[in-house]
Amino acid sequence: MSHGRTALIIDDEPDIREVLIAILESGGFQVDTLSDGIDALALKKWYDVILLDLKMPVFDGRRLIDYWRLTAPEILPRVVVLTGYDRVAAEETATFARLSKPFDYKTVMKVVNECLAHLQPLESSEPAI
Repeated sequence: MSHGRTALIIDDEPDIREVLIAILESGGFQVDTLSDGIDALALKKWYDVILLDLKMPVFDGRRLIDYWRLTAPEILPRVVVLTGYDRVAAEETATFARLSKPFDYKTVMKVVNECLAHLQPLESSEPAI
């Protein structure tokens, strides 16, 4: 079943996107990327996990989270917030977890796998996006 796992990375920094692509693909994920939150307003498919940068220049992660909170709250438990700011907690954003930059392979995969394990019972009831 690992071949079917999907991830979306939303981050404005190309280097961060490339590192996360390498980490997630080596963990068996099919990965898509976006460079800004505005591009994620109309997702074309369902993702098992979404790694979302909080600070982006056009439409940042907080605005996207607020949008999803109103339009598709079922997405939020699949979101792992990426931030360089230690004071941001997952509870503040209503997402699964917060991952502080810089991060390493082990930490990313641990958080992503915890997110997937937490959502396991919900897989059969995927909403239409």
